[in-house]
Amino acid sequence: MKVSFLLIIFFCMAMTGEAWSLEAVVKGNDGAEMVIVPEGEFIMGLSPEEKGYEKNPLRRIYLSVFYIDKYEVTNTLYHRCVKEGSCAEPDLIVSHPKTIFEDGKRWYRDAGMGSYPVVGVVAGQAEAYCRWAGKRLPTAAEWEKAARGIDGRRYPWGNAWHANLANWGDRGKRDGFKKIAPVGSFPKGASPYGVMDMAGNVREFTSEDILKGGSWWDNPWDLQSADPGIEGIVERDDNMGFRCAKYP
Repeated sequence: MKVSFLLIIFFCMAMTGEAWSLEAVVKGNDGAEMVIVPEGEFIMGLSPEEKGYEKNPLRRIYLSVFYIDKYEVTNTLYHRCVKEGSCAEPDLIVSHPKTIFEDGKRWYRDAGMGSYPVVGVVAGQAEAYCRWAGKRLPTAAEWEKAARGIDGRRYPWGNAWHANLANWGDRGKRDGFKKIAPVGSFPKGASPYGVMDMAGNVREFTSEDILKGGSWWDNPWDLQSADPGIEGIVERDDNMGFRCAKYP
């Protein structure tokens, strides 16, 4: 408790006058709730002894203030973009040679799964959605700061792994979901800024065409905020989604 209190104090002191004058929570043109991530330095990357260090080495990064979606983009929101003619439907079909999963096609069409993350999109479709919503994809650095805060923690909630704080590849034994979960299903696993599902559920596109965060298919190591992620994805799988960001 004492450590958390000190982190809150440090977080507040790090905020500039500009950040204080901005709203902590806003909504994009799509109506999705966004939370503020204040400007300043944060610890990014992995230590030399950790797997993936060479792709995401430990360093300090300074970022300007930005907003990021509190939740992953859902089927309901993506449907709206498709209906308005600004987005193409997810295309989880077997004619894509590198498609691994097919459940996402059913999830998108299931009226009862509107609150689940949209999957089966590629980076260009994620970018198109964010433009339609008056936003953009977050950079890898922005995504990582939103996920882990400024103190270099391993997971959004801290350094220790907790199997019941994220939707990961245990096939529902501990997290309660064999595959994908509705957004916001793990509120106790939120990041220091209150961003949900930054570990697990679906991997998320960034503006560098890198998917970060791990998914319902992955192990705890891949759910680390500093995991370098997967680059250059061309397939449309049901463990890949996204959220958007924007500058004030």
